[in-house]
Amino acid sequence: MPSSVEFRDLPEIALLQSFGAIAETRSVTKAALLSGRSQPVVSQHLQRLETKLGMRLVERAKRPLMLTPEGETLADQLPEILGKLGSVVDALQSQFGAQLQRIRIAMPDSMSCSMGAEFVSLAGGLADSVELCAGIVPWEQDVFRALQIDFLVDSPPYDPKEFYHPREIFTDPYVLICPAKHAEESTEEILCNLPQVAHAQTTKFGQRAAGIARALGVKQNPKFNFDSSQSVIRFVQIGYGWAITSALCLYQSQTSFKDIHVRSLSDQDIRVLMLISRADVLEELSKNTVGIMRDVYRQLVDGPWSGLSGQCAQMMRAVNPKIFPDSGPS
Repeated sequence: MPSSVEFRDLPEIALLQSFGAIAETRSVTKAALLSGRSQPVVSQHLQRLETKLGMRLVERAKRPLMLTPEGETLADQLPEILGKLGSVVDALQSQFGAQLQRIRIAMPDSMSCSMGAEFVSLAGGLADSVELCAGIVPWEQDVFRALQIDFLVDSPPYDPKEFYHPREIFTDPYVLICPAKHAEESTEEILCNLPQVAHAQTTKFGQRAAGIARALGVKQNPKFNFDSSQSVIRFVQIGYGWAITSALCLYQSQTSFKDIHVRSLSDQDIRVLMLISRADVLEELSKNTVGIMRDVYRQLVDGPWSGLSGQCAQMMRAVNPKIFPDSGPS
């Protein structure tokens, strides 16, 4: 096909990805964190891209970094360019049945810590290697758009324009936890007499937990806020207060249920974890990945998780009737 640009003159995808991260964050340092590359590599990618294109893309003298008009134009069109390129590659792999060398999946810490190892051990048929990325909030959607991961595990709400094929994995119920010595008290007494230990509202999970607390009538601000689920649980175990967390978060550690009391909440207080792919050509791979994740989840709930807390395991069964069709109400 005739073209005014030789193929060898086109910039490599890595250069475009690094520039996309710079355009998103307006910082080489933050772009390095976003792209999973070192700061010197991102800087080199920017220089090579500008040399390849023969134009300046970034005004380096200004802080935060500002894009030149040429840079703004490229940044505006880059998501569509990378998305189309990813779709072409995915279509080739789907059409010719090629075994992927690598699948990269981003998921919440709670899922990675509680069932990530079991998933990887069963996912050998999906690709030569399976990589799990966790703890990349709040930039996981940007990393997904930049083609640096193949699948994203997320829960609604999310912008449907950015994602194409969400497929439900399972539902995770939110729960209220308090020190075990307060197990006989009513929920009202616990909320009134103990401070709140909260998940930081910088995450979607923390924002949802805060909304549940408000719906329970809590008006005062939390006394303690943590980015880590394990820190939240630990502070409750020690006796500092109560918290809204989820059943999956509790199963991150075998010691999570020590010295705490777990209480169920409304049937509406849940998060639905979805596996999201970029394009329809990954539909079969997405379906197989969800199938393995559900198998792992079922085996853990019916096995070791029931041993740690039969109460929480039953809550999980109750909100996942498709996975546990014979489960009765909790």
